[in-house]
Amino acid sequence: MDKVDDKEPSLLRNDQISPCADNDACSEMKRKAILAMSGQEFHALLEKIQSAHSAICANNIQDSYLLPDACDKWFNAKLDRRLPFQEKHAIQQASILGNLETLGIIWSPDSISKTSIHSEYINGIGHGKEIEQLKSHLKVVEFGAGRGYLTHMLSDCYGIKDIVLVERRSYKFKADRTLRQTEAINLERLRIDIEDLKLEAVESLKGFYYAAVGKHLCGPATDLALRCCLSEQNHNKYVSEDTSRGGNHPYIKGLAIATCCHHLCQWKSYVNKHFFIKLGFTREEFCAVTWLTSWALDGEHCSDHPNGVKVGTNLNVW
Repeated sequence: MDKVDDKEPSLLRNDQISPCADNDACSEMKRKAILAMSGQEFHALLEKIQSAHSAICANNIQDSYLLPDACDKWFNAKLDRRLPFQEKHAIQQASILGNLETLGIIWSPDSISKTSIHSEYINGIGHGKEIEQLKSHLKVVEFGAGRGYLTHMLSDCYGIKDIVLVERRSYKFKADRTLRQTEAINLERLRIDIEDLKLEAVESLKGFYYAAVGKHLCGPATDLALRCCLSEQNHNKYVSEDTSRGGNHPYIKGLAIATCCHHLCQWKSYVNKHFFIKLGFTREEFCAVTWLTSWALDGEHCSDHPNGVKVGTNLNVW
């Protein structure tokens, strides 16, 4: 498990520092970072992006779109539909859970005889336990939970009983109202910013394994969730030899996050600064690169650049 890069890279030069990268950059600041470039500088940035994408992403990132059988009950209306059902969101939720099942992080009700359990997990709570017993010790933390519908599907389809929802906003029509009607479910909703959350201080998680999930963790919220789960302070606890239950710290079993709104990402909270700099980018370019991600969702942006750079013919990796 790689630790979160929480320190400034030593190869950072003073001339790479800008107000845009130092602070939480608003959209206007990021846009200005692009407008301040000459046509030549802008073309150089596009080439750098294409080169980095070709070197890293071309053969190493695979699509994994799954609709697990365990979620059929949601799509076949076998459940009492007490929640608003939108197929698009349900498909996204099911794919997140399907990938967790494929990795052996969660188990479907009919997988007792065919699921392989990671040895370190078995050793952590007692060798030879049945999967139902193993599931009773796995908790789920949903970051940016919103109304909690992802966890509701997880509980309905995979029998997860211990749930912690993390959300800073207040919502109506939450899934909590139906989840709390099931006596066996232990539900805890924490109204807190992810940046301020310390999982080791959550009493219900102490000494237990947990899976972290999130659907549409907007912009820097993904980085903050990763820091929360995999901070350097906790890293040594997770990989230490003493990972048996009964300790005072939660232990992460796996993580699945669907990101969104990359144009809102911030250098301050970004978890892998060293990696970004090693690719040849600067801190100031981080603002430009993240802002460019929004262009994938809109029309032509040639007029956005004062030098009339024809972006559409030069950048096609997004």
